[in-house]
Amino acid sequence: MQLYRAPAIARAILPKTIMTTFALALTACGDPAPGEGLDKPTMRPPLPEVVSARDAIGSPDIPSIDPQTLDQAEVDKVLGSGPYCTFVYTAESPPVVAIKHDGESGGAKGVIKIHGKLVQLSSEPTQGYSALFGGASLAAESINVNVALGKDGAVQKPTGEKSIADLNFELDQGLMIGYRGWYACEKPPRS
Repeated sequence: MQLYRAPAIARAILPKTIMTTFALALTACGDPAPGEGLDKPTMRPPLPEVVSARDAIGSPDIPSIDPQTLDQAEVDKVLGSGPYCTFVYTAESPPVVAIKHDGESGGAKGVIKIHGKLVQLSSEPTQGYSALFGGASLAAESINVNVALGKDGAVQKPTGEKSIADLNFELDQGLMIGYRGWYACEKPPRS
């Protein structure tokens, strides 16, 4: 009886190929990527800093500036507790502009986020919180923000009900852009 013997080259390559395949298969069964499979991250990143409008837009890429969405902690950091009026891009998205009547100045205060930085806006004196139901014009240094109900948007009531609205965002450096979205005002708590 004669035994079959593989050529020497096959004996040298075959074990390396099997070992490499086996090692790749083992690495595919490893732990998930950090944060993968978690409903919420284990740590919340720090809140963005509040900066001047000039610092927020101090970017070489002015055309890519868009107001970013805000979470409740960011709104509270700048404006304190509500009630607020907010502009959102979609009916289910977080706000990109939050506006509150400021009893001290008599005007409105607002907040937007640009390049991950919060910018506080303000307006001329208004006739109280109810003056915000139709929208607001706010500014900070070289930024102007105007929220107005669309032609097909009903005058806002403080119920949280959303109305179609337009956000006009303008920089003194020459950028002017408009967004169609939704505007809503919260009902103030009873005193």
